[in-house]
Amino acid sequence: MVDGMAMTEESPDRKSYEQVCPMATALDFIGDRWTILILRELLGGPARFQELRDGLPGIATNLLTERLRRMETDGIARRVDVGGSSLYTLTEEGAGIRTAIEELGMWGARMGRVGPAVHQRSIRAIAMALHSVLVRAGDALPSGIAIIELDVDGQYAEIVLGPRPTVTARPSTQPDARVAAPTRAISAFLLGQSVADAAFNHVSGDERATKRLIAALSGPV
Repeated sequence: MVDGMAMTEESPDRKSYEQVCPMATALDFIGDRWTILILRELLGGPARFQELRDGLPGIATNLLTERLRRMETDGIARRVDVGGSSLYTLTEEGAGIRTAIEELGMWGARMGRVGPAVHQRSIRAIAMALHSVLVRAGDALPSGIAIIELDVDGQYAEIVLGPRPTVTARPSTQPDARVAAPTRAISAFLLGQSVADAAFNHVSGDERATKRLIAALSGPV
């Protein structure tokens, strides 16, 4: 055991930095190409294999399969059966990387792109990014709880707005308000545009909840 986590078995194709360093150990687990982006998707909510495949344009099916198997072996992700379908979700250990991934995303947003963007964010990537904004909103967060369903070009995220906000890629069964915004507008907001330009439009329900969401997204980050 190392810091409460069991060491995984060595596999012939597993690469290691072989350093006595927590950063090197973390990269031994998640440093392979695509693994961090799979984590990004699963931090946005549980997903079926094909949903992960759709949210990761360019990844080969066999490589996604291999990465998920390794993440299961490492105790980072698990597969669960829900209604006859298999969903991948993060374990408690896997979810513990959320803050680090969010900070990495914030750093990347400040750095800008190294090349032209071709693909839009998936709904799970949007959910993860909005969560990272809201948890840093400080005093802009309301003291009460409001549940908001965000419609992003026909895909949905449930926002639980309050002192400890969460955003999950799934429809909401009984939201206080429904809000719609196009993918490109949300992506522009997450890259630095103002909330006003991001076109968060109130659709139905309690308009005060929508206003609280916009106020929180405008808060300090």
